[in-house]
Amino acid sequence: MKQFHIFFFWEEIETHFGDRKAFVVEESSAAPIIDNTERAGIYGDHSQMIRFSSIQTSSYRTVIEALVRYCRNAPPIISRRWQQAGETLARARSNEAFELAGTAFDIHNNNRPFQFERKISERPRNRHFRIPQVVSSIFTGREEASQVVEEAFWGPEVEEFPHQQRRYIIHGIGGSGKTQFCSKFAQDHRERFWGVFWIDATSTETAKESFAKIGRLGEMEATQSAGKHWLSNLEDPWLLIINNADEPSFDLPSLFPEGERGHILVTTRNPNFRVHGTVGSNEFKGLKQKDALLLLLRAADTPRPWNSSVENMGIRITDALGCLALALIQAGALILQRLCGMGDYLDFYNQYRKRVAARRSSTASKEEDQFTVYATWEHSLDSLDLRHTEASTDAGQLLSIVAFFHFEHIRVDIFTRALANRTKATQNTAKPSFLARLFNGIFARIQPPPVLPEFLRPGPSELDPYRIRRALHELCSFSLISYDGKDDSFSLHPVVHSWARDRLESGEQALWAQVAVNVLAESIQLPPNDAGKTHEDYRRDILAHLDLCLQACPIQILDYEALFGGLKFPIALMLQHTWLFVFRHQAMTAAKFGYVYAERGRFHEAAGLLAKVKDALVQSRGYRNDMTMKTMLGLAGTYWGLGRLEEAVVLQKIVVDARTQTLGLDHEETLSAMDQLGRSYWLNGQYNEALELQTVTVQRAKSKLGATHEATLMAIDNLGVTYGSWQRFEESRNMHQQVLVARKKSLGPSHLDTLLAVNNLAMALNDLGDLENAKILMTDVYEQRKSKLGKEHPWTLWALCNLAKINTALKLFHEAEDMLIGGVEAAKRSLGDDHLGVLMGVGELARVYAFQGRFEEAEGLSKDLLPRLESSRGLDHPDTVYALFKMAQLYEMQNRFDEAIDACVLAEERAQTKLTERHPMTKNISSRLQRLKEHKRHNSEDQQVMTERPNPLHHRRISRETARNNTW
Repeated sequence: MKQFHIFFFWEEIETHFGDRKAFVVEESSAAPIIDNTERAGIYGDHSQMIRFSSIQTSSYRTVIEALVRYCRNAPPIISRRWQQAGETLARARSNEAFELAGTAFDIHNNNRPFQFERKISERPRNRHFRIPQVVSSIFTGREEASQVVEEAFWGPEVEEFPHQQRRYIIHGIGGSGKTQFCSKFAQDHRERFWGVFWIDATSTETAKESFAKIGRLGEMEATQSAGKHWLSNLEDPWLLIINNADEPSFDLPSLFPEGERGHILVTTRNPNFRVHGTVGSNEFKGLKQKDALLLLLRAADTPRPWNSSVENMGIRITDALGCLALALIQAGALILQRLCGMGDYLDFYNQYRKRVAARRSSTASKEEDQFTVYATWEHSLDSLDLRHTEASTDAGQLLSIVAFFHFEHIRVDIFTRALANRTKATQNTAKPSFLARLFNGIFARIQPPPVLPEFLRPGPSELDPYRIRRALHELCSFSLISYDGKDDSFSLHPVVHSWARDRLESGEQALWAQVAVNVLAESIQLPPNDAGKTHEDYRRDILAHLDLCLQACPIQILDYEALFGGLKFPIALMLQHTWLFVFRHQAMTAAKFGYVYAERGRFHEAAGLLAKVKDALVQSRGYRNDMTMKTMLGLAGTYWGLGRLEEAVVLQKIVVDARTQTLGLDHEETLSAMDQLGRSYWLNGQYNEALELQTVTVQRAKSKLGATHEATLMAIDNLGVTYGSWQRFEESRNMHQQVLVARKKSLGPSHLDTLLAVNNLAMALNDLGDLENAKILMTDVYEQRKSKLGKEHPWTLWALCNLAKINTALKLFHEAEDMLIGGVEAAKRSLGDDHLGVLMGVGELARVYAFQGRFEEAEGLSKDLLPRLESSRGLDHPDTVYALFKMAQLYEMQNRFDEAIDACVLAEERAQTKLTERHPMTKNISSRLQRLKEHKRHNSEDQQVMTERPNPLHHRRISRETARNNTW
């Protein structure tokens, strides 16, 4: 398909066929999703696909933009293809001559013979192309700036400084066309780069998410460090556009991939960032006057030829607007809409400039140039309001909402999802009883109206899904937004975005910030209605919008106790119904946002929101309410992510007690909560509590749910892991084998849950010394996880660490070392330096070094590891105790017995808290400590004898004793 430029369009309105409506051609058929193609919907039925009501419609402008772009790009492409075709024809004729006469002739070089040589045509270099904005079809000017950047990237100085990352900084006022210039430059030089990527540097979080997308492209984990690592190791040339790095406090150098590779363009309003340009910088102001005039007339679609009168009027407008590209485009859009003419535009503009100046006291920090463009949009918005249509009203409200979103990549389905969810909420498929209808009618009357835009409020008629599209069309027609048909999203220029908020009074800002929060909340579904990658991708894409909404309108939940005292939900509803509806809405919104943050690993934000929800539900519904218990389990999960293990266990214990009292001890949900609590005990190092609770859970699950029920199998697998911690390896192996057989039958051999059972079985075999079979199984787990999840997914890296453990047991130290070094670095990129998986990998690498006699390296890693474990896991956690025990053994291997004894004493002391004396590890530590003390005593006696009479056998005996103790 790369030989063609294809733009698919589909009909968005069903065609009438008498008494029914239907799409003549469905979207999936009209616009299949194929690489290197573009897609967009046409707001019309099948017959209107090639007939447009006016040239101002967004559908017409989308089609024209594509045609103009294709026509502009076609000549060089076709010329190159003709050249390639000519070369191919010459080569074919030469081949024929060679086959017939044994001699090849160059027919384009006077038929001189040449040595036949087979050539393989080069494939196009560019493989990835992602730019901040689609290049406008009326892009004008900046040729000199483009030449300067070309010279900086590929000029003679490149040979003088070949090993240097080439960074160019473009700074200037908002609206001067910095982002469009970078997009145009990337498009013009696309074939020079293997990949073109871009970073949204509006904030630290948006930059992280942009790099995460690059990491996914490289089949690595979706993290900032993974994306930067992939770029820094690419051997092919790449271009990175870092866009909108405006905040003075922003750490711009942290966004540069390490090393000397790559070309980087940075756009910023901050002139101080120019110091980071290794090959130069350029300040963008207004366009040259001739370019500014050309842009204005093209934006207004002024018919040619342009006489002197038109040009003079245009020059006056460009001068008044400071030749700013964004203001000129906006002015041209107004003239194109026939809302004013070229001659009277400045009269309207000056009126609106006075209005903006009157509000200037509240926004004194704005630059003069910014107020220049503000006035152009005031005119556009007033013209929109004067239409007094449903679409124009919706457009104004939509603009007020997105003023509190992030300005980039606003998915249209934020609103269509909210609409669909509102529609479902107002419809009841089951026929309600008379009593239910009565209560629903009462509640509908006492419930306060939702704080939502009009196109999301249920009215007497069915909610119209096309109102949003019509509103977007209105905003597009005034160039207030730019629509991207590739992913059905739209964006605002940052200055438009600032104006959309600044134009609102403080009270209006508070209102529309709340509306924006409510729209996002309506678009989100909670489990189990949110399953699937489509929903997951959606929640990832709205994160930047959610951050900005909550900055403007933080979630607050009413104080239930202050409003209702000790009254629970049913009674409170009758007495304080309005406040209760508000309270319920606030709690639900916080729950949805907390869920999104938790899924994206933003545990601090998630914990803050979910803790508010938990407190609200406990006060209003009590601990035994199902929603309360689910929220507490979700909050426990976020506490785990934050390392607040004790708090997580407390919450899970409350849920187990509540479900036992309400559902009974043998209910599936109770048993599931018990299993989760048992695993939490194990992770928290409470092996005694874990063993006791999990044993009961497995017995009851087998009895009530059956031995092959998934909840039972999960409980058995978790108990098998706990048995391994108690060194009951044979029982552990048997349990994992049982689970594996059942899961292969029900889920298949490659299901992720099946692979978890294989992983656990392999480690049980490793503990039993069946190393060859353990390696076979763990290798299969690693390869399948790498294929399904990616080579840097945490589960894949965990399998790699386990495989390295098995290789260490097999004395394949070099193989284990290579695995662990690469795995630890990848884990740091994906999880952070202090994640448990990273720490366990470091500990295993220290063991490998010790076995190789590289004691200094092993000790350095161990000393760095121990305080991190103490901080993240706790002083008395078994993982910390185990690290201390291994440190003692490392000292012993070096005959540093005093230090070994000190480490062993501390390990034994800490083991008493959670492991207790009955655990095998505690017994092993005590036994080792006793041996070390005996060895020290014997060593002291030998030293005394040596003082009295030298013994030539002394060193041999010490050597044998040391060798005997070298069991790491």
